Amino acid sequence: MKYGNIELTGSLDISGSFTVPSGTTLPDVTGIPNGSLFFHTADNVLCGLVSGSWSTMSTVANSDPYAVPISYLVVAGGGGGGGWGGGGGAGGLLSGSTTDLSSGSVVTVTVGAGSAGGQLSQNAGGYVQGVDGGNSSLAATGFTTVTAIGGGGGGKHDSSTPAPGRPGGSGGGAGMSSTGATLAAGGAGTSGQGYAGGAGGGASTYYYRGGGGGGASEVGGLGGVANGYSAGGIGGDGLASTITGTSVTYAGGGGSHTDRRGGGGVAAGGSGGGGAGGGYNPMTHAADGTTNTGGGGGGSYGYSTSHQGGGGSGVAVISYNSGSFNCAGGIVGDAGNGRKYNQFNSSGTFKVGSTSNFEIVTDSLYLNLDAGDFASRGTSTWTDLSGNSRNGTVTGATLGTNWYYDFDGSNDRMDFSAADIGGTNFTVEVWVNPDSSQVAYANIFDYDHTGSKGFTIQQANTTTNTYYFYTGGNYNNFTNIPAGTWAHLLVSISGTSVVQYLNGVQDGTFTASSNSDTTGERITLASWRAGGSHSRYWNGQYGQCRVYNKALTASEVLQNYNATKTNFI
Repeated sequence: MKYGNIELTGSLDISGSFTVPSGTTLPDVTGIPNGSLFFHTADNVLCGLVSGSWSTMSTVANSDPYAVPISYLVVAGGGGGGGWGGGGGAGGLLSGSTTDLSSGSVVTVTVGAGSAGGQLSQNAGGYVQGVDGGNSSLAATGFTTVTAIGGGGGGKHDSSTPAPGRPGGSGGGAGMSSTGATLAAGGAGTSGQGYAGGAGGGASTYYYRGGGGGGASEVGGLGGVANGYSAGGIGGDGLASTITGTSVTYAGGGGSHTDRRGGGGVAAGGSGGGGAGGGYNPMTHAADGTTNTGGGGGGSYGYSTSHQGGGGSGVAVISYNSGSFNCAGGIVGDAGNGRKYNQFNSSGTFKVGSTSNFEIVTDSLYLNLDAGDFASRGTSTWTDLSGNSRNGTVTGATLGTNWYYDFDGSNDRMDFSAADIGGTNFTVEVWVNPDSSQVAYANIFDYDHTGSKGFTIQQANTTTNTYYFYTGGNYNNFTNIPAGTWAHLLVSISGTSVVQYLNGVQDGTFTASSNSDTTGERITLASWRAGGSHSRYWNGQYGQCRVYNKALTASEVLQNYNATKTNFI
């Protein structure tokens, strides 16, 4: 639908796109009002009429001046190594750029799993072929889907007719034989995504040789001979990318098995997360491909206790100009030079917005913790993003590949230095996903509560995953939160008036008999701190925590919920 002669006062927020006049020559300004737009197709610039003259507003890459220019890297899951066989092929790797997205676009991000490894090399049915990795992709309306193909599994052993490597993004390496003269081929790679696996090698004193898995930049290595004994082919190297602002290599192939009786080490995996192959004397298990690199797994040696290497999971990274757009989803990082990136270590949703989208309330922000921001997450410190340097010390909680910390409900917690929230008005906000098992009075958030002192969000005694907010000698329950469900809990306190919110919607009110004493106390997450000791440990995943020195309004609560929900709901 097109409209003409629209005059706006203020600003215009558009989801999608609109059409402006265009052509190779700027029109005569006679009769055209100031503020009009025209797209100059010869110069690829958007012009605006200012004080009766056309002025260049922006330079664009194509005929859509409102498109979002993004760069992307998509890596599929790596293939597994073969049983007494070849290395797994790396996941396919694709990189590029597009302007097919605009504000309001929603991209479905699929991150391929790496192939399973484990004790699979020998059983009643003989040795086992390596399994292919899963595909990774970006898909959205009006956007040409980008699909990286999973790495091919490594070929398995056979006494006379070994299995070839499987095709994939990069192909798996060939299996080996013990007696026959037939040599297997490496699996084919996908054009533009990776290379073929290495072929089987000729005879040695003991056995024939398997090939290494292909990588994103080269073919997997051929098997060799070391002092008369078989030496596995090394994995093909991957490719380096600077999309995150630093050089990271992805999609290396897995190494093949090695006899090792001739001396030397095992067959190395390719750079970019490829797993090394297994070996004999001493027995060495094949290594898995590295998580979130798409590296192929190593091929195992042939004993029943040996392990085939599993493929590393894939990854997707999207980078863009941070001054022009805001985007949500995955883990956010700073790529430098005015660019941000969103990295997906697992499948999720990438949303494109204007500069005002996905912005939390910053007024009176006391503490801001976000495990979905690379600047905040750390294995020993949860860094405060508010600028107030109120960092948390991590004890026991684990930070995985995704946008949250895992707390075990036994002894994990997060401690903060003594800090006075102060005043009589404040807000506490958290994103949490509780586990099905909790101790009595498990604490999600604690501010040195004892009697009427401080406050807490805690479980209602032994009623699993029913939580309440307690302050000033009074409390009120939230609606029950099922285990395994992400929930946004927020409490806004103004004097003795308390308003609770669940997932952006009001979920109860009460009047405390007195306001909390917040003088000289300190915050603890996932446990209760009383008298310097800890108890009442909470079990679950913790994504975000914010504290304000004011009571947020209902509209501000909804703003924060909508700005942060992408990874959770």
